[in-house]
Amino acid sequence: MPTENQQDYDQLLESSSTTIDNQRKVVALLQSRQGEEREEREKVEAQVAELKQNPAPAIKLPEPADLLNRLKADRKKSTASLSDIEKILEIIEEDGNE
Repeated sequence: MPTENQQDYDQLLESSSTTIDNQRKVVALLQSRQGEEREEREKVEAQVAELKQNPAPAIKLPEPADLLNRLKADRKKSTASLSDIEKILEIIEEDGNE
């Protein structure tokens, strides 16, 4: 018949074994997640490299006077001025450079 000390030892050993098993499961889950994150990071890095090699083409904006003439032709009662159109084009260029 096991002694009380032996029973305590067996319970502690079983508890420790369960704890170690749980810790191993946590480590395995963390390693799996780390692998998934590494794959995702590599995909993003590949996309960034591709974008650096093939940047979006620059947008060619029309001349302000041409744009004003088109606007007036489309909208007979347009009150836009050439300075309005120039300012709009500046804003578009600034937004494109951000």
